[in-house]
Amino acid sequence: MVRDNKWRATRYGLDAIVITDEAGATAPLRDELVELLAELEPVASRLGCEDELSVVSDVLETGASYERQRAVYARTGDMISVVDALVTEFAEDRFSMHGDGGHGRR
Repeated sequence: MVRDNKWRATRYGLDAIVITDEAGATAPLRDELVELLAELEPVASRLGCEDELSVVSDVLETGASYERQRAVYARTGDMISVVDALVTEFAEDRFSMHGDGGHGRR
């Protein structure tokens, strides 16, 4: 089951439908992550790592890196804008959907 879910997530990303139990029931990965976050919030609070756990919510809200990159390219048609968005994300430690930082411009 774990191996199959890993393949599904690798192939379909956050849009994967994952196996949730030994009986073979399935559910969207995004839904399962929302439920898992709710279960882990009290633990994160006890451990003082709420900010770290909240990154998962941010990814679900803004999309995974591959989704953000594709959105920038769909909007701009320019790979330099995609790289700019990634540079912005790394430099500013935040998610970026824009790709207009000018980092890759000559």
